[in-house]
Amino acid sequence: MRTFRLRAPSPAFAVSIVALVVALGGTSYAAFALPKNSVGTKQLKNRAVTTTKIKNGNVTASKINTTGLTVPNAANAANAANLAGLGSSEYRTASNYTQSSTAKAITNASATIGAPIQITTEGTRRVIASAAVHAVNGVAGTGVYLVCHITIDGTSGVNDTDYASPAGGFTVVDASVSPLASAVVGAGTHTVTLLCDAAGGATPQATVVDDALAGWAVAG
Repeated sequence: MRTFRLRAPSPAFAVSIVALVVALGGTSYAAFALPKNSVGTKQLKNRAVTTTKIKNGNVTASKINTTGLTVPNAANAANAANLAGLGSSEYRTASNYTQSSTAKAITNASATIGAPIQITTEGTRRVIASAAVHAVNGVAGTGVYLVCHITIDGTSGVNDTDYASPAGGFTVVDASVSPLASAVVGAGTHTVTLLCDAAGGATPQATVVDDALAGWAVAG
């Protein structure tokens, strides 16, 4: 029976095996090493580049396309904080206020109380006005109604009425009213007026002690 003996590889054979392994290793490395500038937009998946993968300071302002972007300036930001985006200058000219101690005697006829006020609007606005009127009856023992209203450019608001004195015994009794008015106006200067009347009894009479009138414009 013939027997086979394994012989040790020759030095040349061993060197050739090592060379083959090194060669294969180099080929494998070359297969996964990307050439310079070989990766473009087509090779990148959506959301592949995340914040953590970008080195701090690598993306500068010159690398960002700002075409079409707008940044509000300080004036625009201030205007946006106002009602309906109106400028602060418009609101300063679109309100007014007066207060008087008139000692104004009124009888059975509507009379202007204090001084009318004017407000200026730069567009179509709603003007709102309010007033507070304090009066006393003018005839002892006689019941008197204090009747007041506000006009905006001649258009009257609703009357507000208070009974100044019951008939009999009282010489001075206070009456207070708070009339309101509202009107939509165009651009321009508008006049707000407070008017009061004394009504009731044979000789209706009252005296306005003091008053306050305010008007302002709002969008709408």
